[in-house]
Amino acid sequence: MKKSKVFMILLFVFLSAQCMAYSPAIIGGVRGDGTTLGLVFDSGVPSNDLTIRFGIEGNATDTPGIVFVGGKWFLRDVDNTRFPMFLNIGLVGFMGKTTTVGPYVSIIMERMINLPGLFLEFGIDLASSVKLQAQVGYFF
Repeated sequence: MKKSKVFMILLFVFLSAQCMAYSPAIIGGVRGDGTTLGLVFDSGVPSNDLTIRFGIEGNATDTPGIVFVGGKWFLRDVDNTRFPMFLNIGLVGFMGKTTTVGPYVSIIMERMINLPGLFLEFGIDLASSVKLQAQVGYFF
């Protein structure tokens, strides 16, 4: 289990060092069994269809740290280009006394209630068991 914790931390540090133009966001909500609060960074890729996304969150359970990295793909505009919708797929690591790493899948809706930086995220984490996530964030 110690190797997976080191791997997730090194992956996070590597991606944050490689991210030249990024958009930071504060994110919080419910992920797994507890409430979370953390930072997310989105980095654009030249194709404009893919965005690299990584972040770290604090959790109010026995696994106090969550690290994730993945890709965010544009799906479509909902309600005549008002709300862009994205598919987010990647790896998530729940770190604490025991560390579990697994895939996650979520849907992100941006520009909610006509605020350009506000987004909602709903999905599932598959690290050791199925855990639901429902989070809200704001790009600053």
